[in-house]
Amino acid sequence: MKDGKVYLAGGGCGDAGLVTWKTLGILKSCDTVVYDSLVSEELLQWTKPDCEKIYVGKRYGNHSRRQAEINALLVEKAREGKLVLRLKGGDPYVFGRGGEEFMTVRDAGFCCEEIPGITSAIAVPAAAGIPVTHRGLSDSVTVVTGTAADKDGHAELNMDFDALARLTGTLVILMGMHHLDKIVAGLLAAGKDRNTPCAIIMDGTTERQKVLRAALDELSEQAAMQGFTSPAVIVIGAVAGLELLSERKDRNQEIQVGVTGTRHFADKVSSRLRSKGITTLDMSFMEIRPTKDALPDLAAYDWLVFTSPNGVRVFLDKMKEERRDLRTLSDNNIAVIGPGTAAALREAGIYADYMPAVYDAAHLAQGLSDRILTERMEERTGRTDDQHRNCDLPCPAIFLRAKQGSDSMPSVFQERGISYREYPLYELGVQESKRDAVIDTEPDYIVFGSAMGARAYFEGLREKGRHNTKSRYVCIGEWCAKEVRKHVGVPPLVAEEASTDSVAECLCEEIESKS
Repeated sequence: MKDGKVYLAGGGCGDAGLVTWKTLGILKSCDTVVYDSLVSEELLQWTKPDCEKIYVGKRYGNHSRRQAEINALLVEKAREGKLVLRLKGGDPYVFGRGGEEFMTVRDAGFCCEEIPGITSAIAVPAAAGIPVTHRGLSDSVTVVTGTAADKDGHAELNMDFDALARLTGTLVILMGMHHLDKIVAGLLAAGKDRNTPCAIIMDGTTERQKVLRAALDELSEQAAMQGFTSPAVIVIGAVAGLELLSERKDRNQEIQVGVTGTRHFADKVSSRLRSKGITTLDMSFMEIRPTKDALPDLAAYDWLVFTSPNGVRVFLDKMKEERRDLRTLSDNNIAVIGPGTAAALREAGIYADYMPAVYDAAHLAQGLSDRILTERMEERTGRTDDQHRNCDLPCPAIFLRAKQGSDSMPSVFQERGISYREYPLYELGVQESKRDAVIDTEPDYIVFGSAMGARAYFEGLREKGRHNTKSRYVCIGEWCAKEVRKHVGVPPLVAEEASTDSVAECLCEEIESKS
């Protein structure tokens, strides 16, 4: 086998939280991810900053790439020596053509491994309160595709209606919405009871999920009237009449929170909010753009200062790219802005030497500068005159952070006469197409993870000539809140600490106070 390796993995079936732990681990370390249209983009924020992301989504009648091209792409990337994750919706081997991709990669001489995923055939009905088997109603389940490719690769309907109509268990049909009229007509003509309970679940397991329940002979008409389209799962059988869902509707589910920022920030905040039953909207239109410049000689600095988990991840990736051994950092002290940044370092086995009691740039600068001045005084006290003359101290600090970092850290160091160096590890950029796609939405609350993200949001509103009069804004810290106040008169909510946990807690307390 050659050096490259390909993983075929299922990325859940809509809800990013349904991805397996093993797939998530590969997602964090892969060099290239090749993903489909049914994969939640929320998952892509877990990739490394330099990970190559290639979209190969296929929908009925609209393929970004043909299957043969996808097969060739996987081999091409493996030949480059890359660790490749082929991320598919549901399970790769359930009507996902994963077997074809596996054999192509294997026959080309590369290692390939399949990671099972949660198939939509089971999970999507369950999300709608429909168990595909239930004692006394159904002791079997048959899964078929409503769109199969013929030998020339053209999509067509190829179902044995006589056999399917005789089934006494549950029939689950994937990719069948484009042929729904023919499917219903075929089953009725083959003798299926016209009153058979049926359900269609569109955008299953996501916040957009819609469920239609109807008798078989009314299914097509009701689906057309209510605008049901792909992606959807069709369930036919007695279990479709069940609705095993909580009878109590949590008030939090009626509240919608849009979360801006980078994908990683939005995912962490959204995860905390969803655990409280709060509906979230992905508004993560900010992206990290790592610098192409090489890291400086870190031995020239006493303190390495990190102000975000994003900065830590970019830094560690660059260390690996430049083949720098982490052991070379043994003489450096490391300062972090808060526990999230410290946790990102701990993943690499590195532990911070200093973290302020209040997690923001101003307190980091004040506390660290106090420590530097104290250590400098102690070093001077313990040296002889000759040692003072011959001592060649490193520069006290290098700020390893975003290009658009706040001015508070440099200001404090300048006031106290402490030298430092700014090294922009990355730049925060705006994905304008994604911002424009969500700018018209007005959820109950909008969370901002940075001042730049807030500025980009309001610039987008201004460019469209719009004003959001509904949403209440929530800020990660005072620097971010200062930017929001420039644009709105209503004071924003401000988290007590500049951390994702504190942002979620701030919002939950606000919602609970109004319940």
